[in-house]
Amino acid sequence: MKRQQLSLFSRTVLVCTLTTIFSSSLLSLVSPVQASIFDGLFNNKAEGNASGRSRGGATRSQCSQISDKSLMALVPQSNEGLTTKDYPEFWFYIPFDRTSQSPQGQFRLLNEKRKSVLQKPLLFPLPDKKGIVHFSLPTTEKPLLAGERYRWFFKIACVNDQGSQTNITIDGWIKRVEPSAKLVEQLKKTSSQEQYVLYAENNIWYETLSKLAENRTTYQQEWSEILSLFSLTEFKESSISELKPQK
Repeated sequence: MKRQQLSLFSRTVLVCTLTTIFSSSLLSLVSPVQASIFDGLFNNKAEGNASGRSRGGATRSQCSQISDKSLMALVPQSNEGLTTKDYPEFWFYIPFDRTSQSPQGQFRLLNEKRKSVLQKPLLFPLPDKKGIVHFSLPTTEKPLLAGERYRWFFKIACVNDQGSQTNITIDGWIKRVEPSAKLVEQLKKTSSQEQYVLYAENNIWYETLSKLAENRTTYQQEWSEILSLFSLTEFKESSISELKPQK
């Protein structure tokens, strides 16, 4: 009888152990794969010359409103990201709250011939508090053309220790591409929430970010992972401000 009980106990322990090992194996498979999607997307090399500065270099002595991080664009390391949209969303980190000394941000968009694509620079009131912001290219402007690269510039003003204004400017590149026929079909068969995976696998930076931000309460871990690329995980549960251009 004792031998039977011992045998039953041994089998139970064995089953529990195997279950634990199997579950751990699954987790070890899923997490690195998910992380590698974002790592590959972030480190993907640009097709052309994508010189630019996606992070502001201002220090606290130059801009007294900055506590730690400066103005930052949420773009790949190469400073160039792909989009399939003719009116894409742009994403930034604003490092300070809105004050009378920092009333607005300015956005410019140029083609490769250095000609302005916009009717005039877009001006945005800054958010009430620091954090992640986004805005869409207004549909009143010309759409981005497939196969074309564009250079954007985003500027905000702040106050230095002497009380005078100084500008922080960052810039980068965006290229519009046509989605492949395969990707179009895959998107049709995939829920909107899960489409970020397809965009990431196809190196489409801007839609990956937009889809994840839109569904960040569902994919909290994934949202945190992509924010970690910019050392912004402290904002993983914060609200996101949508900037509206002044008319």
